[in-house]
Amino acid sequence: MFRINRRSLYISISVLLIIIMVYTPFINVCAVSQNNTNISSFKNTIDIPGNASASDADYIPSDAPVINAQSAIVMDIDTGDILYEKAAYTERYPASITKVLTCLIAIQNGNVNDTLTISESVMNQTEEGSSSIGLVAGEQLTLRDALYGMMLNSGNECALSIAEYIGGSTEGFADMMNNTARELGCKASHFVNPNGLQNEEHYTCCYDMALIGIAAYQYPEFKKLISSQSYTIPETNLNEARDLWQENRLIYSGNGEYYYQYSTGGKTGYTTTSLATLISFAERDGRRLVTVVMKCDPTTESYLDTIKLDEFCFNSYKLCKPLFDFDINEKNQNNILVLNNYYNDLNHDLIKYYVNQSYSFYTRSLVKDTDITKRINFYSQPVDNVAGKIEFLYEGKVIGETEITDTVPYVEASSTDALKSIDHEEKPDTTLKEKLIKIIEITIISILVVLSIIVFVLIHKWNAARETKKTVKYYPVKRDIRRNNQKKSKKSDKNNDNSEEKDNKQRIIVLGKDGKEVVNRFKR
Repeated sequence: MFRINRRSLYISISVLLIIIMVYTPFINVCAVSQNNTNISSFKNTIDIPGNASASDADYIPSDAPVINAQSAIVMDIDTGDILYEKAAYTERYPASITKVLTCLIAIQNGNVNDTLTISESVMNQTEEGSSSIGLVAGEQLTLRDALYGMMLNSGNECALSIAEYIGGSTEGFADMMNNTARELGCKASHFVNPNGLQNEEHYTCCYDMALIGIAAYQYPEFKKLISSQSYTIPETNLNEARDLWQENRLIYSGNGEYYYQYSTGGKTGYTTTSLATLISFAERDGRRLVTVVMKCDPTTESYLDTIKLDEFCFNSYKLCKPLFDFDINEKNQNNILVLNNYYNDLNHDLIKYYVNQSYSFYTRSLVKDTDITKRINFYSQPVDNVAGKIEFLYEGKVIGETEITDTVPYVEASSTDALKSIDHEEKPDTTLKEKLIKIIEITIISILVVLSIIVFVLIHKWNAARETKKTVKYYPVKRDIRRNNQKKSKKSDKNNDNSEEKDNKQRIIVLGKDGKEVVNRFKR
């Protein structure tokens, strides 16, 4: 056992306190992680009621599937709620999913029964070896036939002929495309051709393509185009009848893992630069989703990613309509009477109030409707026909609101930003995660304790060595003087001894017979 130096003890205690101070935040993080199921990855993602904001770059729930696509989005067609997004606003080359926008503009501005004539200009712009249905200059077909050729077989000459018919030229049609994109609220798009062939100035993003897809999906003709597995173009003036087949594998029941029973159609795309792109639509239990994936490799991953994302969103979210069958006048008579006190001296019936009964928002499936409460607030008097508002709360936090009006409101579904504004502790099994966190915490505490002991021992040894070094450094001169004095003392003693020895000696002289000296010596 070694003696504990006071200075060593003080230094060790200080080091230990510093370690505890550094480690405390980690303990807090562990505690929060246990309560919130790994905040760093779950915060603002999993088990939060409401919808995601279109202003955020990513919304990837922690329990969402891992996908191959570098960009993706899933959006509710009816409410605009974003249920999943991954780099959804990053500019990407769209390839042939561009043709969804071309189809939308054609349906909006053309007559599907009109006849188109394929021009030399169209054929000159069609790249050799690119996707085509074999049209030739001078051939005539209807706009409907051209749309099927474009949407099923991705015919690039069909897209160019449609653009020339609708916009007068490719450049004129590109202007229409960009104007339409702006009107729809697109954020990162610029189009220069109707077919999506590679061009550095031709780009979009998943969010923009979802908006374009939702706009197109409102037209029955578009839905019919993307859901058709096959189509036959009748004989034309220059070609025999042609059979077309849908390139989107999601709608073919015989396609094994690439078939998705809830898919209602979509459009594929591919270039060596853009890689695989896909926009698709799905319907299940009255809910309708549009899914866009971009930059997938290989192409088949675009189908698998779409299926994964659609299944996740259908299973993990539900649409909540908190005002269905709700009558504001019956439920809140007391508040309404207070609000109408200033009308008491008037000779007419009390005002009737209305709410948007179609108001809706998404929540995670684990959130019960009964857990969502209403908070009704009336203004002192109506302002611009608005008498107050109803707030919807989950665990004390507002996840949405809608107005109370004294006129019948415009009825439409509404979305909120609640999916990203509220944290909610997930109730499913977290035992394994808690155990792992506890094991990690205990391990780290043990390591820190051992390190503290080692530090204490090292500090003590260092301090002891320091004291020894100090002694050696400052006291050798005194030590040498002491040794010299000792040597001198010994020498003096020796000399004294010799003197005494001489004094004590006696001379012995032995004489011979003749009287001469024979022995002359000292005797002790």
